[in-house]
Amino acid sequence: MQRVDILAVSPHPDDVELACGGTLILAVRQGLSVAIADLTAGEAATRGTPEIRRAEAAEAARRLGIAQRVCLDLPDSRVGETPGQVEPVVALIRAARPRILLLPYPQDRHPDHAAAARLVERAAFLARLARHGSGRPHAVERLLHYCGHHPATPSVVIDVSAVWAERMHALRAHASQFEAGDGAATALNDGSFLRFVEARAVCHGALIGAAYGEGFMLAGPVGLDGLGPLLRDRPATYGNFA
Repeated sequence: MQRVDILAVSPHPDDVELACGGTLILAVRQGLSVAIADLTAGEAATRGTPEIRRAEAAEAARRLGIAQRVCLDLPDSRVGETPGQVEPVVALIRAARPRILLLPYPQDRHPDHAAAARLVERAAFLARLARHGSGRPHAVERLLHYCGHHPATPSVVIDVSAVWAERMHALRAHASQFEAGDGAATALNDGSFLRFVEARAVCHGALIGAAYGEGFMLAGPVGLDGLGPLLRDRPATYGNFA
């Protein structure tokens, strides 16, 4: 993998599209280099074969405008269960050398998501140690946890209103997961789950006075050299009762 500004780690092939697809589109349009790493091929899903899911993931990346997407082929439904799983993630971080790492929120309903958060955090720590493993050490500047199924209070919200349609178009590339079609009915393909995704984005957007937002939880404080970076060309959304 080539060096990137942002690496988004997805436990399964559709997770980053569900959580932060709009943010990735905006990053690409802002000239940042972005890559996605799927930890698993999603082979334990009720619907869709690994081959179908890889093809859908590639199409979703194309719709997001992202040229680099890899799969580490860790075992679906068993992420983080064996110690050896951390080393491929360390190698990935050292190869991609991202400044920003996007990863799941540690408290999430799906055990793979929670385990992936712990796994990637550990790998990011080990990747910076000169005497750990092979490859040139790399220190990620910022870790941001994206929202999963359980509600969380974001510390950062990205306004994705301008790219909402494109974001949902990319998500729908995962047709085996979100379209009714043939096969077993699941909690994802009856239409209600995508309504939840939109409702979450509306809720997060409302926090910043936007139509749609994608929320992130920061790992650690952000250092500023003054209050100027906090000012935006947007009406105040907190404490403005005039």
